[in-house]
Amino acid sequence: MGDTLVTRLRARMKTLGLKPGAVADQAGVGHSFVHDILLGRSLNPTTEKLSRVAAVLKTTVEYLLNGTVPASDSEVQLRGESFSAVTFVNVTASMGGGAVIEDESDTRSWLFPKEWLRDEFGASPAKLHMIQVGGDSMEPTLKNGDIVMLDISNTNLAYGGIFVLDDGMGLVAKRLDRVMGRGTPPMIRIISDNPQYPAYERGADEVRIIGKVVWFARRIG
Repeated sequence: MGDTLVTRLRARMKTLGLKPGAVADQAGVGHSFVHDILLGRSLNPTTEKLSRVAAVLKTTVEYLLNGTVPASDSEVQLRGESFSAVTFVNVTASMGGGAVIEDESDTRSWLFPKEWLRDEFGASPAKLHMIQVGGDSMEPTLKNGDIVMLDISNTNLAYGGIFVLDDGMGLVAKRLDRVMGRGTPPMIRIISDNPQYPAYERGADEVRIIGKVVWFARRIG
């Protein structure tokens, strides 16, 4: 059986250690309402009742019905494995001469295995964000349309890497390097991987570092 309303309902009950009768009682619905779903007899249950069941199971109607995870949900169980939700924010960080900032309130989530996030990045999912990058100034490392994961708790330039920042002109994805012995506040050198784009400098008080790029995804073809 695939990932369905029945499997998602069972997974949440197992995670919380709840029996069908207990779920029904706590939600204030009839036992038959929960049992009919679990037996596959009710494929389109009443949303009002299902919302009460979802509240007991500490999830949402949207997740139970179609697996959609709102940005506010931090963890779900799928087929017995824990997945954490990482927020995808609808902004585009430029890798060219300018930046495009879209509606930052438009968010959704990507699910990643909880243990993988912990082992790979050692960061709380709440401190990880996904955004898209555009342009060609970071080629060949990053390409137009790539999706990157940012660790917004990491703004330390000491170990290098690619960061997303607001450079005073907009949102960009670049390599950053602190310029030593150049005034107070210090100067930051903003570097493209594509040699066609010259590096430039900004004062540390002129930029806002959003986070370090720790992972990316790319469409093939």
